[in-house]
Amino acid sequence: MNKIKWGILGCGHIAHKFAKSLASVDDGTLVACASRTPGRAASFAAEESVPTSYECYETMLSEAGLDAVYVATTHNFHVENVLLALAHGKAVLCEKPLGVNVEESRRMVEAAREKGLFLMEGMWTRFLPAIRQMKVWLDAGKIGQVKMLRASFSIEKPFDPQHRLYNPALAGGALLDVGIYPVSIASFVMGGQPERISALANFAGTGVDETTLMNFGYVDGAMAQLNCGIRSPSENRVEIVGETGRVVIPEFFPGAKRVEIHSLGGDQEKLNLPYADEEGFRFEILEVHRALQAGKTESAVMPLDETVALAETMDKVLEYIR
Repeated sequence: MNKIKWGILGCGHIAHKFAKSLASVDDGTLVACASRTPGRAASFAAEESVPTSYECYETMLSEAGLDAVYVATTHNFHVENVLLALAHGKAVLCEKPLGVNVEESRRMVEAAREKGLFLMEGMWTRFLPAIRQMKVWLDAGKIGQVKMLRASFSIEKPFDPQHRLYNPALAGGALLDVGIYPVSIASFVMGGQPERISALANFAGTGVDETTLMNFGYVDGAMAQLNCGIRSPSENRVEIVGETGRVVIPEFFPGAKRVEIHSLGGDQEKLNLPYADEEGFRFEILEVHRALQAGKTESAVMPLDETVALAETMDKVLEYIR
């Protein structure tokens, strides 16, 4: 089969990560990139060895002969950029979160389904070998029924009102940028969304949430304690407590390379599961390729209905803390 030809919309930090990972995938190639910031696409193309660069998204989508597009722009532009790519008949992988609210997410999902085109939220963590092994253990009942999940993801970024993390015009804030990781891992583990939500937050001077704590309660009695922040670095770990043991991602769970299982009887297994590419995005890229080669329009691992449900949960948290 011919290589799947990719283009990138937006040439910032995350786009470089994606390009490096795509270079490690045999059946895909990056043929074009575009940025509306003068000179940025050309610079990106030179650094990442991309054949063609554009300063107009529409021109790239019309001329580059693409099979798939990675939307790597800031959150506030996702809906505009995804709908544009779909209108040009392209399969789309959009950096998380798909939309800044549930209405935007629904619009994109409905557009993809109406056109019969592939769309997936780029929750790369979900496809990592360590996270997949975690799910295998849970599905096999290795720790019994899940009772409690604790997940944290916080970074340290000094306050800068112009930076995208602190700029409300760019949909900044801890929850939308880093909080989606613990919210998404809770959805993956629990198999659905919470029926009860409570939350607390501290806010930056620009009005975006700087640190957010969340408590979720599920219909089966399970609970999740989640936290995120952009000025409060943490261990960034996950602990899943069941009736007969625990599964732990001990460090930086969004890019997990280790997973552990501990039984009440004292038995344990610790696995190191590194990945070949520098950034770890290759697994979500391979998922897109598998779907396209099979003629599918969404991923069973990161389904569109769950993306919409996650956006609704995030909206409820934001409503609670405001």
